[in-house]
Amino acid sequence: MLRSLLLTIFFLPGLAFLSGQTDSLGYGITCAMRDTAANAYWAAPVAFLNGSAEVKTQFDLIFSEDVPAVAQAAMRFAANVWGSYLDSDVNVRVNIDWQDRDDDRLLASAGPATLFRGFEGAETNTWYPVALAEAISGVDLNDPQDADINVNANSTANWYFGIDGNTPRRQIDLVSVMLHELGHGLGFLSSVDTINENQLSIGFGGRFIIYDLFLETESGLPLTDPGLFTNPSDELLMAVANNDLVFNGPLAVRENNGSVVPLFAPGTFDVGSSVSHLNEATYRAGDENALMTPFLSAGEAVHDPGPVTLGIFADMGWPLEFNLTGTQDARRVELAVFPNPASDRVTVKIPISAENKTLLLHAVNGQQLISQQIPGGQGQFDVELADVPAGMYHLTVVADAVLFGSRIVVR
Repeated sequence: MLRSLLLTIFFLPGLAFLSGQTDSLGYGITCAMRDTAANAYWAAPVAFLNGSAEVKTQFDLIFSEDVPAVAQAAMRFAANVWGSYLDSDVNVRVNIDWQDRDDDRLLASAGPATLFRGFEGAETNTWYPVALAEAISGVDLNDPQDADINVNANSTANWYFGIDGNTPRRQIDLVSVMLHELGHGLGFLSSVDTINENQLSIGFGGRFIIYDLFLETESGLPLTDPGLFTNPSDELLMAVANNDLVFNGPLAVRENNGSVVPLFAPGTFDVGSSVSHLNEATYRAGDENALMTPFLSAGEAVHDPGPVTLGIFADMGWPLEFNLTGTQDARRVELAVFPNPASDRVTVKIPISAENKTLLLHAVNGQQLISQQIPGGQGQFDVELADVPAGMYHLTVVADAVLFGSRIVVR
């Protein structure tokens, strides 16, 4: 939650359309580990996995010196998934820290570095996370050296660094967590905050953030209507702590099969999770819309935002494409590999003829060792393993709408 926002309204010479900015001093929304394990995988779009999808929005990731190389690769993969959906002419700059959070269950936190209002294309008197404001206006609004999003990942979490979704039941999928945190930084967050134990407020400096404008009770009462909710008030607390809160935007509703979108609003208001997540009970592990729920299980991998989240982004004004959402067509099939165990090479066979095939080899700790394109038309091919240390590995082949996978042993 953006609890520590310092409001700094000012005018910038040469940017006549810019009327205000507010700076975030904190990292924002948190993502935590669920106590249970799950064997659930929702893949990135097939067009992205086989390399045919264009990455239209570029993410510039600025890593602190502590972020391991294997973690950086997973984070870039997550950023490129978002980049394949979003369509902004302005690069998104992301500062990423890697710190001990003193709590193994707290996986990461993130939020926009800055909020803007009053730019061309904005709703009147409404705050926007800077990356969204830049996508709408087509202009780099903050200093070119400043971050748009801040992410802080927990260095002590039991991370799985692979990009293949074969997340062991005891590990946490870093791609999923990074996708989730970038979602908050890109705009999936509310301004709802605590005043005291009995009252909540909404908005900054008397103005709402764009996400707030779509918040309603299940009975259709908008949280931003001053005739219904005094701000701040105990009525606001009751509205967001009663399992009765929804996002009511036309595109999100369309992608949710015509129904308003249930949000996470537990009986006790949670500063880091309430309102700014989808309802955990509605979108469970394995659901295509599970990415933006507040908790992630060990063994769970969600490599796609999901249609409901994309609908929310479109309602807030993000220029994006829905036509990549087709991961329900991606089937995981056992891969034929022999010999297994192997020493210097293996032969891989797939039973379909596919023009676009990508082969990936990951160690069980998630480190990617091999990534190569296989020429079209080949249903059988060899993989050199001479430089691969002895051990257990995940081998994945992405071929059209099928994900072939197998564990292999190198000796």
